[in-house]
Amino acid sequence: MIPFQNKYVQLDDLLDRMAESLQLDKTRYELMIQHYEAIKKWIEADEQFFKPFKYELYPHGSVRIRTTVKPIGKDEFDLDIALHLKLQWDIHTPEKIYFELRRRLSEHAIYKEKMELKNRCIRLNYSGDFHMDILPGVQENDWDEDKIRVPDRLLGYWVSSNPRGYSKWFLNKANTVKISLLEKALRAENLPSNDFENKKPLQRAVQLIKRYRDIYFHDDDTFKTSSIILTTIAGLYYNGEESIYLTVENIVNRIRQHTIHNSWRLKVLNPVNSEEDFTDKWEREPRYYQAFKTFCEHLYEQWHELKKENGIISEGRILKGLFGDELYFNAQTSQADIIEKSRNANQLGINRNSGIIGTAGTVSTSLVKTNTFFGNDAD
Repeated sequence: MIPFQNKYVQLDDLLDRMAESLQLDKTRYELMIQHYEAIKKWIEADEQFFKPFKYELYPHGSVRIRTTVKPIGKDEFDLDIALHLKLQWDIHTPEKIYFELRRRLSEHAIYKEKMELKNRCIRLNYSGDFHMDILPGVQENDWDEDKIRVPDRLLGYWVSSNPRGYSKWFLNKANTVKISLLEKALRAENLPSNDFENKKPLQRAVQLIKRYRDIYFHDDDTFKTSSIILTTIAGLYYNGEESIYLTVENIVNRIRQHTIHNSWRLKVLNPVNSEEDFTDKWEREPRYYQAFKTFCEHLYEQWHELKKENGIISEGRILKGLFGDELYFNAQTSQADIIEKSRNANQLGINRNSGIIGTAGTVSTSLVKTNTFFGNDAD
């Protein structure tokens, strides 16, 4: 572990590296984009219904806001796509819009074999890689370019939604922090920057909370809390913390304050569309809310254990329990690689006064010698 001066920075470095392991890898991301572009062209070429209309096809959800999490037990991601038609929403019935998307996809030899009909979208299953959920919708009005009406097959009518506006809201919240605590520490201590995509503390916090959710409900996911609820709560409760650890701490503290001190359930509305209640299922089936409270309480307890000076072994045990052995191992390996690269390039030193690892070359710093193949110090 890199021994930063600040405990929260030290934790943030580990948490940042663990979250990076959950990323959508570049190869799969490019594959998803290729399929997305192919589907876009197929719909655009439709002479029977779609071609005469103005519309957009765009990604939303975790891929757009950069909070993807690799599923446990299977190597498969999901890509959410909105088919946003720019026409008067009450000209067609919701059944009509859904049917036309289904018809067009079924006319393709490959897509028709991958189709799975969902309540509000049509899923294309690319087994072993990812699945793509295509949400058809019609723009609700002329003054809000993001708000759409989408068909709900169970209810039998249009429901209001705003997937693109939601993405803008979340990214605006995340970007309230210009430079994170970890970035500041790396610069101050002259350590090399992490060699992966830079993300804000809120984005990393959401990735980690979702991974903990997946582990917690792994044996029985009947009442598993949805990603949209966790992401929205995180965004609503975020106060601009510069630290990943403190971001999660604030979120779980505020959830606990509500669940402990209020008899009524937490209600999570779409922050850009108050007509959309993400937790309406909690009203119909209270066991979902109870499961949410129980898992949040466990996260609260474990997270506060990390604050205590228990040592590296106890800290590692807590982090592995929350996020899994693999993520913790990957983070430690990543840290070791950075240190070894700097050591071999004669860029790594130890401050003789504090014992903190930093960049070699300053007056109070001693060079950390490189290792040979056999483990002996190089001359």
